[in-house]
Amino acid sequence: MINNNRLDQILNKVKKHGYSLTPQRYEIIRILAESKNHPSAVDVYSRVKSVYPMISLNTVYKNIAMLLEINEVREIKSFQSAVRYDGDVSPHAHIICRSCKEIIDLQVYDDSNDEMTEIYINPKLKKEYSITGYNVEFFGLCNNCKNKTSN
Repeated sequence: MINNNRLDQILNKVKKHGYSLTPQRYEIIRILAESKNHPSAVDVYSRVKSVYPMISLNTVYKNIAMLLEINEVREIKSFQSAVRYDGDVSPHAHIICRSCKEIIDLQVYDDSNDEMTEIYINPKLKKEYSITGYNVEFFGLCNNCKNKTSN
């Protein structure tokens, strides 16, 4: 299911930065806006190629680079395998399975007031750095992989 708000946000920013909206670019953006499985560029390419058979992998990489440049996609470089991409640039963390490489979004909430918890940053660092964002990743085994190793 497409997150229309997210798709519209990305499309508006792409237009605002003066990029044309080709059908192939639209499809790449749509895939990234709707994906919850953090696809690699090859995953995006495979999906776009089913609709636009003449597209090249290079076109997908160029469009992802443009989206990275305007901060509308995030890279996840947690493993030596392919870089994965997240179309959700809102503050959140990831849980990553070390075995199957599944990546799941993790919203960090405070149960007492159901709001995003603050990330503690040493006050000295706040004075020395202008922090513009963060990236938090947790690693482990998903239940499927954990069950496979215990059998």
